Amino acid sequence: MATYNPFAKRESHDRFSLGTYRVLVPLSWALVVIVGIYYSSHAPDVKHGHTIWKQANKHITPFSLSTVIGGIYWVIVLLSQVGYVYHLFSNDAAVATAAANVGSHFILNNLFIFAWILLWTRNHFWGSEIILIAHFLNQKTTYWRHRTLPSISHFAVVAAPYAWTLITLFWNGAVAVNSNSLPARIVANVFIWVLFALGSTHILATQDDILGYSLSFLTLALAVKQFGVKIISLQWIFAIVIFAIFFAESIYITLTKYSGRNVFFRRAGQPAATDREREPLLNEPAQSA
Repeated sequence: MATYNPFAKRESHDRFSLGTYRVLVPLSWALVVIVGIYYSSHAPDVKHGHTIWKQANKHITPFSLSTVIGGIYWVIVLLSQVGYVYHLFSNDAAVATAAANVGSHFILNNLFIFAWILLWTRNHFWGSEIILIAHFLNQKTTYWRHRTLPSISHFAVVAAPYAWTLITLFWNGAVAVNSNSLPARIVANVFIWVLFALGSTHILATQDDILGYSLSFLTLALAVKQFGVKIISLQWIFAIVIFAIFFAESIYITLTKYSGRNVFFRRAGQPAATDREREPLLNEPAQSA
């Protein structure tokens, strides 16, 4: 059955399978780029239709992001995905196979983004939230099943889209429920820590500094926007604190990786402190004998 499963993780791909990914992956990427550029400057020809960013600025919620920082984030992500596409054409069979293994997830995620843009720009916020939930589930599967990709592919296909989907679930959901009242903002002050718990758990449990930097960038966008919306409020303060924690965690994990240490800053294979302390006691009977 795994042979017919496009999402199965394989040790190798035949020429037909690899060739199919080399066609569909760039096409799905181009679809997102073309539709994203078009709807960034053109509103759909429907009643109350707006461009992507005008829609974001019209519906301000406690989870609204800075459109400038959000736009920069997506430019970086889309450019990095060119590097992932390049890996599909690599002469190194291992690199090409690893890239092909996430090809189906990448294509599906691009179709989800395409659908989200169409719904978001047309005021179908509950429909776009359902798309984001499906997008999140697929991205979550990708994240936990494909954690050994090269750094550029991990950022482009796994970490950066996963971070965006996680943040956008809260943002789009807040727009859907029209959360701009005082009670809604109080609820948002609680839910932002749910976002922190989810993000921090992933960063520390998987020692994923790339995901951490992605979440840091987006929470900074959240803090900047919320500061501009309402200076005297808790949301931007919470967001800047969470940004700082995400960023600190990411730097710490980067340092542990480059120094060959684990998350407890011990070198690989180094015994625990309690074991080292017990060694003299364990050797005493042998010495006295």
